Amino acid sequence: MSKQILLVEDNKVMQLLMTNKLSSRGYNVITALNGLEALAQLEKYPSIQLVLSDWMMPELNGIELCFHLKSPDYGRYIFFVLLSGRDDDDSIVEGINAGADDFVAKETNINELDARLTAGFRTLELHNQLVAKNIELDRAYATIHQDLDSANALIQRMLPSQTSFPGIELHYTHVPSAQIGGDMLGCMQLDEEHIAVYLFDVAGHGVASALMSFAIQQSISANSGTHSNVKRKKDTDPFYMLRDPSEVLSRLNQSYLSQDNNLYFTMVYAVLNIRNGTLTYASAGHPPMIWLQNRNQTAQFIQQDSFVAGMFDFASYKTEQVQLNHGDRLFLYSDGITEAESATKQQYSESALKQLVEDLAHQPANKQTEAIVNTVKAWCGIEQFDDDISLLAFEWKGN
Repeated sequence: MSKQILLVEDNKVMQLLMTNKLSSRGYNVITALNGLEALAQLEKYPSIQLVLSDWMMPELNGIELCFHLKSPDYGRYIFFVLLSGRDDDDSIVEGINAGADDFVAKETNINELDARLTAGFRTLELHNQLVAKNIELDRAYATIHQDLDSANALIQRMLPSQTSFPGIELHYTHVPSAQIGGDMLGCMQLDEEHIAVYLFDVAGHGVASALMSFAIQQSISANSGTHSNVKRKKDTDPFYMLRDPSEVLSRLNQSYLSQDNNLYFTMVYAVLNIRNGTLTYASAGHPPMIWLQNRNQTAQFIQQDSFVAGMFDFASYKTEQVQLNHGDRLFLYSDGITEAESATKQQYSESALKQLVEDLAHQPANKQTEAIVNTVKAWCGIEQFDDDISLLAFEWKGN
């Protein structure tokens, strides 16, 4: 680091004397006769970061100069040493309160002055290194932020593009949180008679959760071939059979068991027979589905006690079945909705969501999911949820 100093001293004899002493110790000394001239010199020499200034000067004295250079509006970090013939305690306190980094009496010998200035340059070097590191961190953060935005955009593109299937009407709302998360939902036609719907939520936020979410989505959407998690090959026509929902979850659980991290996911996977309205399903520690029955406009939970997926190798899952009637709707959702908090830290809850589904039963299916999310958002009094919000609703229209 260049040992460049701005010496501000209105006494020309003292200025010349100190310049000679400092030059003999290897300092590159730039001079000014008062505070205003010092500001001009600092503008002329942007590399100067250490100022050694007299106290009593015309135009702009040392204390006023110090205030100016230590202002947050001044665009450069300056190590300021106040030089004065006054060495009483009150003067020192006044100088330090003005923002001075050090205080040196004029009669201080050159060895002590040299030591103090050397310490000042060490402080400047540490400061400049910190600034450089912060700039590097800002650039790295900007790159990471851009990558996360790209990842979020990729996740948005993975959401279902086809929502129209024979016999059912399907709608969803997905609102990502401020951080990249692990929510994902989907639907797919398995064959002429069956539609699969699913929603899963990987624990936590960040890149690891998002990558796991992406991998699980790929594992499910590949619904044909030797390694399909949703179909099993046969040697006779038809050359496949659908796997039970419990088997789908078991296969995913075994695929994503990990000893290296604590990532796991909850999930509900359901298969609807679009001809007769039979719904088979299995859950892996996921919040209960909500079944809105058309005939009486009442809602009830469809739930299972089960293990989360990706954590326990001994976990097993159970396939169960319900019979839908024409116009019945099923709601799959993430806990970002039910655990959303009000200003008083009260969670919205699953029971409140079930009641809301009943209250909004008169809404057309294509409006209901958005209305539910907006109602919860208004209840919380927020613009941005802390967690991902995923809500999928489908209505069986009958054969």
